[in-house]
Amino acid sequence: MKRYRIKLLGFGCAVLAGSACALARADDWQPAGQPAAPRSPVPSAPIEGEPAALPGSVRLAPPPRPEPEPLWFPTVPSLGVLSAVPPPEKLPDLGSSMQSVSLTSWTTLLRVVPAVWPTIGPRIGTIPQSPPQELELPGFVPPPTPLEPPRITLEPTPPLAPPMVLQVPPVSPSDRLPPPRPVEPTDPWLPVPPRPMPTPVAPPTEFFPPRVPEMFPPETIRPVVTPKPSANPQPTVGGVSAELPVAPAELMVPIGAPVPGKHGTFGSAPITISRDYPSWADIHGGSVRTRAGLADATNLTNVGRGYVQAEFLLWWAKSLNIPILGTTSTNGGFGFLGQPGTVPILGPGTLIDPFRQGFRARAGYWFDDCGSCGIDGSVFFLGRKTANTQLTSDQFPIITRPIFSPNIQNGQLFGEFGETVTRPGILTGSLNARADSFIWGADANIRKCLASGCDSRATWFVGYRNLNLLESLSITENINVVGTTPGLIDPIGTVIAVRDRFVTENHFHGGQLGATYERRWGRLSFDARGSVALGVTHQELSIDGFQNRTRPGMQTMVFQGGLLAAGPNLGTFTRNQFSVAPEATLNLGYWVTPNFKLYTGYNAIYWSNVIRPGDQIDRTVDVTFVPNSINVPPSGQNRPRALFKQSDMFITGVQFGMEWRW
Repeated sequence: MKRYRIKLLGFGCAVLAGSACALARADDWQPAGQPAAPRSPVPSAPIEGEPAALPGSVRLAPPPRPEPEPLWFPTVPSLGVLSAVPPPEKLPDLGSSMQSVSLTSWTTLLRVVPAVWPTIGPRIGTIPQSPPQELELPGFVPPPTPLEPPRITLEPTPPLAPPMVLQVPPVSPSDRLPPPRPVEPTDPWLPVPPRPMPTPVAPPTEFFPPRVPEMFPPETIRPVVTPKPSANPQPTVGGVSAELPVAPAELMVPIGAPVPGKHGTFGSAPITISRDYPSWADIHGGSVRTRAGLADATNLTNVGRGYVQAEFLLWWAKSLNIPILGTTSTNGGFGFLGQPGTVPILGPGTLIDPFRQGFRARAGYWFDDCGSCGIDGSVFFLGRKTANTQLTSDQFPIITRPIFSPNIQNGQLFGEFGETVTRPGILTGSLNARADSFIWGADANIRKCLASGCDSRATWFVGYRNLNLLESLSITENINVVGTTPGLIDPIGTVIAVRDRFVTENHFHGGQLGATYERRWGRLSFDARGSVALGVTHQELSIDGFQNRTRPGMQTMVFQGGLLAAGPNLGTFTRNQFSVAPEATLNLGYWVTPNFKLYTGYNAIYWSNVIRPGDQIDRTVDVTFVPNSINVPPSGQNRPRALFKQSDMFITGVQFGMEWRW
């Protein structure tokens, strides 16, 4: 008999829940202006903030709270909660005693009543404020899991406005929710956090018929915000989160803290794969340099502050030429020019070849990062170049130094004449010609940006230019008297040394005006530089000569003057000459790194109005100025003399350099 009473009790609770829903649907709205109808004591939903776990008893009413104003509550949101209630015929058999009551049945019953209360509460009446009551069930054993109804907080709504029509689509059988899963029992006296409720859907058609469109005040409709899916959704099993429990605190390492151990706290050392390294395009596209904060190699709007260039020069300078300084005779003559059989053996032509090697360094500094104004300067030199030519009596039995004599003897002009160096059976020895050349220069400028872009840049500059050319030419005779001949005044065994030396110095000082242009294509670059310097070349010519005669048994006698350096042209002479010195440079380079470049190029320098030692030799010589010469009347001409014959210097060639910027 007890079994049937228990069944009827469960069936009655289900009927009561259905009747409450029917009452709520009969009249869903209550005007806000009319007084609220009296309400019967019905269990209410728990108030937010109160404990949810009720050990050993069921709390049926909340503590006293202010009487809420009459509100309009839609019935549709509550249907999703009621949809989880199984039909009465599916309720489990409660058994013959209270001890056999199923935990699932109690769970369902205690969850349905609080869930539908927000819907039927306004319709039935106000809950009387009374202390909580406990319902004693004989023979009831507390379930292993505390039961907590879902929390629903009632918030007052603003004043009503004209209603709006909300279309509720019909409910299909596919939208039904499955019955709730039982909660695994834990500690019966500890609160269990409520499980997230599913999105409310329309109830099955067998419990509630489809609803018709209803009028809802727009103030009571709150927008439903659909949460965005998480980037790392948590896996679920049967609707329950399958996330693993959090590791103990002693095993957790804070973010950014160093990991202890040889290979870290967990596992082995990390593995580096190819995607951890920058790609070839990143390395050669300048992104690594951008991350490093260096100057962009492909952006000329930021050129850095300073730069240094070093170049190895392979240049060609205009050769040093000499006139005829030595002759020989093939038919036994004296070797005077114009005589039959006379052959030149020293000159005319090149004594120093044009190829030179050298070094140039250039440095500059910009006063700002954009390179709008700065200074720069350079210095270069071409290594000292020497040449030495020696002719001996073993090679040529007859060696003569040709000159032109304006002297007249017995009414006859000497004309082409010469000094004998070697002659078979009388004189032996050698004739030597030695020359050297050294070129160097420098400049200092103030630079100003003319135009600048991402891949091109133009500047102009004004400054000081200096060029220097130092050269010398020496002709030396070494004679041994081995025989006698009419007119020879030196006895056999006499040793004679004769030397003529011509030294020229050219120093250019002037101002220059020029421009530079730089263009880049990725790592390739093209540089052009041009300038024109106008100024004065200070020319200095030094001529000296001597004779040393050592006769047997006598001390060496020294005489001033040689053959081509004698009399009027001995000494140092200076002159200032206006000169022009333009220069052009073209370089093609490759940026190995954002700050380091290798390049090669072509350079050309022209220098007008310079003096060279070979051009300062005056072949017209009054023999009366030559020491120990023949006795003839003077010609009345002060010859030889300092000619200051002008020529030009052209320097051109290639260079291989490198540049560093910072």
